[in-house]
Amino acid sequence: MAAQVPQPVLDYLASEKTVTLATASLAGNPHASTFMYVNDGLSIYFWARPTSTTAQHIQANPRVSFAIDEYVDDWNKAKGIQGDGEAQLVSNGEEVVKIVGLFADRFTSPSSGASTTNITFFRITPKQLLFIDNEGRRVSFGGDEFGMDFHREQVLSDG
Repeated sequence: MAAQVPQPVLDYLASEKTVTLATASLAGNPHASTFMYVNDGLSIYFWARPTSTTAQHIQANPRVSFAIDEYVDDWNKAKGIQGDGEAQLVSNGEEVVKIVGLFADRFTSPSSGASTTNITFFRITPKQLLFIDNEGRRVSFGGDEFGMDFHREQVLSDG
């Protein structure tokens, strides 16, 4: 799946550090939280406390939406990723060890030797991805409309 996605999208995904994740309960109650993340190709990994609203929502309803971006003063340089996908609890010990190593490589803390008994790791598998990339484009502001249009490209559609 990662081979279908343009390299600049994978590079951007690997360069950022936080993901804002939207979940919903079975009853449709929405919740959004921001998490530190690591990735392996398109797989996005984050951790949460098992009792958190996010973890509870994912256990009941694995469908998620997410955004990865950062604010820039020059909107002509704005970049970001918007996506939909499924989140799953990671229970395989070897995969957890890999995730802890990815976090240790990317962040000075947490320590790869720290206990992970009070947290749960999750994997987001994207199904839809939009890449926002205004760099190299002249973005114009609407004359009589507030705001602007961002350049978006659908880079993944699985279904």
